[in-house]
Amino acid sequence: MQNFNEFIKDLGELIAIKSVQRKAEKDAPFGTDVKNALLWFLKKAESFGFKTINYDNYAGEIVYGNGQEVGIIGHLDVVPVANDWHYPPFALTKKDGYYIGRGVGDDKGAMLLTLYALKELKDSGTVCNKKIRFFVGTNEESGWEDVKYLKTKTTLPKYGFSPDGNFPVSYAEKGFYYVKANIPPFKNFGAITGGTVINAVCAKASVRPKGEFDKTLLAKYGLTYNSGEIISLGVAAHGSQPSLGKNAILPLLRFLKDSGEDVGDFIDYLFLDKWEICSMKNAQGYVTFSPNLVKENIDGGTEISCDMRIPAPFTVDAVKEKMKNCPLDITVIDHEHPPVMTEKDGKFVQVLLKAYNETTSEKLAPVSMGGSTFARVFLKGCAFGPEFPNVNFHLHEADERVKEEHLLTAYDIYKKALFDLAALKEDL
Repeated sequence: MQNFNEFIKDLGELIAIKSVQRKAEKDAPFGTDVKNALLWFLKKAESFGFKTINYDNYAGEIVYGNGQEVGIIGHLDVVPVANDWHYPPFALTKKDGYYIGRGVGDDKGAMLLTLYALKELKDSGTVCNKKIRFFVGTNEESGWEDVKYLKTKTTLPKYGFSPDGNFPVSYAEKGFYYVKANIPPFKNFGAITGGTVINAVCAKASVRPKGEFDKTLLAKYGLTYNSGEIISLGVAAHGSQPSLGKNAILPLLRFLKDSGEDVGDFIDYLFLDKWEICSMKNAQGYVTFSPNLVKENIDGGTEISCDMRIPAPFTVDAVKEKMKNCPLDITVIDHEHPPVMTEKDGKFVQVLLKAYNETTSEKLAPVSMGGSTFARVFLKGCAFGPEFPNVNFHLHEADERVKEEHLLTAYDIYKKALFDLAALKEDL
């Protein structure tokens, strides 16, 4: 990689911007910090000699080349951080060959790698037979309002990739839906809370007793009692792979059940899959279901928000059919993220796959993924790195990290993919 030290300096500056979504402000739809990350990135692209467009601080675009349009899209917003980090989350730390910081893997690191690779293509003088449109998102983690706004201002290319998924290349993504379940008010407990975002397994949940309770149940479920709160600790993981985490809400509900609260059906269906939706499987994988947020409503009841992922060619209607006899008060919310697929033997997927296999000397096939990425904004979109097979970047977790060698290899993959796309005189 050319100018690796400069890249690391830039990555440190970008990580230092605390681009977690905040309350909207004037000219800052997702808060000032998110806006500052966008402005920083566009200014950096301009310093590299690229034309840029700012879509009213909702999103940005970097443009290079001429010909058939090919899109790239990623995001600069990040998920919130909890207090379980061992290193400063908004400072880039190097430790034992790893770079640690919120966004180093999701998605600031990959966005900056792609920008540097595009710069190398431009600086090489190679004729670019494609018009590369590199979109910079700012609300991927919290609702995709940036993309909705972007679509009101411009059209998007048919083909494109997002450096916000898995290598070698993901040709299919599961549909992404929210499921909300409502529990009537508890008799002897209140102020229940847990989780940070709906697409991350809940790592901490708590509830307050209204009076005396059976303290012997705490040890049974691995809970603690401190300052009037009963606390459950779990292990965070990305919502698309809940099996990699340990959900803190489940032990708390089991405790509440043993304490006389009517939550048995919620445990059976939301956590133990009594409706058998998680046994639905096809070539793209299983349906996944993860209850990741819990909070008390104004009326004293409890709302549990769940992350549900459905692989194509299954549809949400097929899953709802299994849910229809469930006794719970549930609502399925469609966020316009249906299951999607791109032809895995098509030219676009094969160009990306070749870039990975030739760079790594591997012979892998395209894969499908559970995550819902910005790749789906393109009619024929693929998620393309930066996570490598069997490598955990600890995305959405404490101490998010990327190994230096993986940064360098990902850069080489992105560079080869861009050079190969630029060399194509025919349309995809």
